[in-house]
Amino acid sequence: MALQTGLYYPYVHLRDESWAKAAALYWRNLARVVPTGFPVRDRAVVRELNQETGLLVDTDPRQAAEAVAPMFVAAVRDNAEALRDRLAVRGRTLAESSAPRLAPTARSLTGLYPQEVPGELQHALEESGLATLDWRRTHRGAWVAVDPALAWAYKCAITRELARRTAFTPVTDQVDAHSATGDWTSERIADVLLGRAVPAMGHETAEAKVAMMAVRCVLPADLRHVPVEKIVRLRTQYADEFVTFAAAVDAAAADVVEVAQAVSDRAAFELHLQAAFDLHVAQPLESLRKAIHGLKMETISTAFTIKPEATVSGAGLGMLFGGTATAVGAGIAFTALATRQAAARERDTLVASSPAGYLLRVEKELKPTTVLRRAGRVVARTAGVGI
Repeated sequence: MALQTGLYYPYVHLRDESWAKAAALYWRNLARVVPTGFPVRDRAVVRELNQETGLLVDTDPRQAAEAVAPMFVAAVRDNAEALRDRLAVRGRTLAESSAPRLAPTARSLTGLYPQEVPGELQHALEESGLATLDWRRTHRGAWVAVDPALAWAYKCAITRELARRTAFTPVTDQVDAHSATGDWTSERIADVLLGRAVPAMGHETAEAKVAMMAVRCVLPADLRHVPVEKIVRLRTQYADEFVTFAAAVDAAAADVVEVAQAVSDRAAFELHLQAAFDLHVAQPLESLRKAIHGLKMETISTAFTIKPEATVSGAGLGMLFGGTATAVGAGIAFTALATRQAAARERDTLVASSPAGYLLRVEKELKPTTVLRRAGRVVARTAGVGI
């Protein structure tokens, strides 16, 4: 089933706190590539989120790196001159930041941790003028400083190999021309590094794309102000609804893979992705919203319909408290209570059975309540009506 474990790339540290909170709502776990001895320094919000949910799973890339290194060696040795013209490190220095950007347009070099670069590949890169060693940051060996484009391709290839070995789904918060999907052969590596590659469509990660589309359709614009406690509560309290939602994402992803398997045009692939998302996620969510809304309207109407049995049951109380008005008020209150309870049961049944029920829970819990809606609820409570 989709949404079990995502494989975060290309960095070790999650770069965006809001993205981390969103990911925690849609992945049981989030694996990340952490070489042995790498100095992990997560941000406070990420640390808190991980402590409360056990979200993050550190994965050692050594075996995956050893598997993809020979293909990079072949690509470098077969295209050394062309690659040197494009990615040479001479005259360039490693970025001062402890977590350098991998953006291919960056002028500064990016450091690969020594434990994730096998010796044969390190030697081939140095020999071709595509890498230099930097000893300033670790006692475990020199960082292998390379052009950001090379680092990005290497991270993607390792991620792809790890995904193959673990059945985790690659997922990233970075937008770039290349992805961790597809087979990273020596020919593709050379094409990517020399700018000749057509960006991968990402059929293998359709479920991740559908899930993050779902994130955008129900989450507040700024998750920075949403407490971690709310994220944790949603993960634990609505686990059953999450399972139903994950099945809908699976179905949407399967549709994309079946229909767009041979599609190489990115715009066409996105259209297929949107159509599958609308069918399996967006439309059920809108139908559920309408059903819940209609249920509330019916509740209000029923609550203000005074039934004889309700007024009779309140009549005795009316005599005790001095008047017919009190009896009528008690009848309305009893009727409203019963209808609210019935509506709540029906609402919960609708949410639990809908593939979009989990999304509606997220939307309700995380979107701030407006002043107008709060005022409406106060009036409704005063009248004995649930909204």
